[in-house]
Formats: sequence, C-alpha cells, structure tokens
Amino acid sequence: MFVVKSMDVNSNLLRLKLDLVYRNLSMDEGQTKFAELTQTLTPPEQPKVTEAPPVVSKPKRKAVKTIVAK
Repeated sequence: MFVVKSMDVNSNLLRLKLDLVYRNLSMDEGQTKFAELTQTLTPPEQPKVTEAPPVVSKPKRKAVKTIVAK
C-alpha cells in the first residue's frame, strides 16, 4: 500500500480505519491510536489587531484641455 505522508487528521483517521479492517489491528490498540490522533492542542492566543478602515479615494477626473485658436 502507498505511504500517506500528510499530517492531516482526516488522512490519519482513514489510515487507522484501514489498519483496523485489513491488518487485523485490535480494538484496544485502535482506540489508543484514535485517542492520540484526535487530541488537539489549543493554539496560543494571538493579540487582536485592530485595523483602520481602508481609505477610499474618489477616482480623479481627467481634465480635457482644449486648444484655443488665436
């Protein structure tokens, strides 16, 4: 079978499911691996950045210069 190199939780759960079905992994080992895979760490709090609303300027109108005959 091919090697899954992704660290995505869903792919790891799929691999665990396939191991349970095709490689005769016991339920106890499967439950411990499932507990390890579904553990989540809380991400560190990031300071809130308040952004000023973007300044919207009106588009400049082009002035049409006329040639005045003398």
